[in-house]
Amino acid sequence: MARYTGVFTVAVDVENLKLILTDILSYCGFEVVYIRGNYLMASEVHGQVVFSKLVTIDININIASNTEKIGINIVFRNEEIPLKLDNHCRQKFDLLSKSIIENPNWEYIDSII
Repeated sequence: MARYTGVFTVAVDVENLKLILTDILSYCGFEVVYIRGNYLMASEVHGQVVFSKLVTIDININIASNTEKIGINIVFRNEEIPLKLDNHCRQKFDLLSKSIIENPNWEYIDSII
């Protein structure tokens, strides 16, 4: 099972956060399948790759009460055995990471990848 994690810190208005994240996910070929509180689950759109390569994303949002800094913890996973460094799950992880870092709708602060 391939698994990749990333932690991103951004400055953005809390009311716009989920909308921006959903737009980024959609741009990268994912659809949000579950939202509850500060948790989102997204899945790669079916039909583009074989089932074992379909990527699922778990996103936890950490909102500090006294600042506009928001932590976004992301876990990418699929059933593919990562025999190559540049596998499908890694490619999707890199695409979404780049989209988060370069998004003009918030101020990117930091990341741990």
